[in-house]
Amino acid sequence: MIERSVIDNIVETANSNIVDIISDYVSLKKRGANYIGCCPFHNEKTGSFTVSPAKGIYKCFGCGKAGNALNFVIDHDHLTFVEAIKVLGKRVGIEVKERELTPEMKEAQTKRESLSAVMEYAQQKFVSNLWDTDEGQSVGMTYFRHRGFTDFTIKEFGLGYSMQQRDALTVAALNAGYKKEYLTETGLSIFGENNYQADRFWGRVMFPIHSISGKIIAFGGRVMQTSAKTAKYLNSPEYELYHKSDVVYGIYQAKNEIIRQDRCYLVEGYTDVISMHQSGITNVIASCGTSLTQNQIKLIQRFTNNMTVLYDGDYAGIKASLRGIDMILKEGMNVKVLLLPDGEDPDSFALKHTAEDFVAYINTHQTDFIQFKASILLKDAENEPLKKSAAVNSIVDSISVVQDLILREYYVKECAKLMDIREDVIYSVLTNKVVADAQRAANDKFNQNARQNLAVQQANARATLANTTGQQPESANGVQSGLEQAANTIALQQQMEAADYFNPYMREEREVLRYFLKYMHYALTVDGKDSTVGAYVKESLDEDQYKSVDPVFNRIMAFYEQKPDATINNYTNSSDSEMVTRVIDLISDEFSLSKMHRRFGKVEPEESKIGDLVPKTVAQLRFKFVKEKINELSQAIESCSDSAKQEELLEEYANWHAVKKNLSESLDNRIF
Repeated sequence: MIERSVIDNIVETANSNIVDIISDYVSLKKRGANYIGCCPFHNEKTGSFTVSPAKGIYKCFGCGKAGNALNFVIDHDHLTFVEAIKVLGKRVGIEVKERELTPEMKEAQTKRESLSAVMEYAQQKFVSNLWDTDEGQSVGMTYFRHRGFTDFTIKEFGLGYSMQQRDALTVAALNAGYKKEYLTETGLSIFGENNYQADRFWGRVMFPIHSISGKIIAFGGRVMQTSAKTAKYLNSPEYELYHKSDVVYGIYQAKNEIIRQDRCYLVEGYTDVISMHQSGITNVIASCGTSLTQNQIKLIQRFTNNMTVLYDGDYAGIKASLRGIDMILKEGMNVKVLLLPDGEDPDSFALKHTAEDFVAYINTHQTDFIQFKASILLKDAENEPLKKSAAVNSIVDSISVVQDLILREYYVKECAKLMDIREDVIYSVLTNKVVADAQRAANDKFNQNARQNLAVQQANARATLANTTGQQPESANGVQSGLEQAANTIALQQQMEAADYFNPYMREEREVLRYFLKYMHYALTVDGKDSTVGAYVKESLDEDQYKSVDPVFNRIMAFYEQKPDATINNYTNSSDSEMVTRVIDLISDEFSLSKMHRRFGKVEPEESKIGDLVPKTVAQLRFKFVKEKINELSQAIESCSDSAKQEELLEEYANWHAVKKNLSESLDNRIF
């Protein structure tokens, strides 16, 4: 940990020298009190990048990038906060002293350094094997030459060779003083019984995998002797420094060009990356045969929001990867797809074409992912209705994760054309999908939060029991039950909050449904009119033509309309499992007061107050709904250019305002 005072001193000093620091990266010219240059964050011919030495800040009036010296170093060099502080500290001559580490922290740091050191040692051995041994030249170098790789490319990517001797690296590393446990953890060596030891990668050409900062953290090895029992490619296992879901092959070599072009090309394998890089296309990375993970996507997004995925003609492979690309769309990236000619992959295509020709081909033939997916799935569907339906649903799954609403609408229109289906049908399927996903997300959030908070509340309840009654929870079952039910009530409130963003009326709807289901046949008199709770709730909502976005709420209301005399058992015995679950949940949602509370006097039962509770709760739901209707009408009136239509809207606006006024008075006068 770096002391806060040291950080503040470095940032303050760096900002006072911001012109000197940024001049290491950008050619600046003085103009008045400020300095001007071409922005390093986007391509421009006329400088719009301004540095103010007086304020210690920079601002690009072209792309909008702005900040202080620390922000600049973080953004330009893609460093973490701590890394940037150390760079600036060295630049301004301030020693960065970190707080003394605990023994555990020192041990963890030493281990990480040791793991990194053994990986660097292995890399040096593999490179030396390739260049300095006869076997490396005759086997490893012959393979790389066959792939068309130049000496410069081989050195740039640190390619190497692991000897045929099965324990060559292991013996050398142990003799050099590297510990057996680190060789095992990194996966470089395998140790067994009877002093058995072997290299994981023996007899393979080696592709080192770099971290974003350029450190060797893993290897991929390709076997040179074909065998049915031997895997063609073998990768390092995951360990402390290497988690494959966080790493993208080639990102270290490609990151600067990705930033400059604001686009990256995604391919499948090591050789695809290397061949394209050698041809002059250097903003290329690989997923190494797996679908991108969320962490990998976020890593790429540090450099660009635009991606083109390159496929060869492997139809089965394309179909298998389609689902993974939905994750890229979900993260808000702009995805294009390119299908290379039959028999070609990025590696072979790059060797036959110049970078200019390759890029021109990409720009001419790439297409939107949604359109590409539709064309692929249509090949399977042909004239089979069930397959076509599945294809439409699969495409809608992809469209539903697109965040840009305009782009989403464009895709709907394209999907309707390609599938020869009406747009309103696509919209209907899409709406149901979005609603279901939002509800599922709300439920997932609730389930996680509720479990955590319920456990906390129950622990607090037990502590309260011990402090208040002097009894342990195990021997105070009656009190414990009441307090735990209170904890459940709090958890249910959190469910409403978790889902509130999905259904703006969920909180109010839940309370209305609770009273409706528990007391639907109770007599109720409101403003001199006799009714029942069920009839009053239904008629009040019908008065506003209220329809919920929650389909279960609407089905409960419809059930009552069809069977107004039905008992609660009719609801819980329904074949509608969602409705049954909701009903049971709501009629069980009550606060059972404990014996401890009853000692403080008689508590008035809820049913004795429904004459006030039910009308107030219904009015709260209606009031919120009416306010939203008024807001919608207000916006419609502002955007309406038809005078006759505007008159209609104004009349409707006035009517809703009258309803709002009545509800407001009702809420103010209603005594809880």
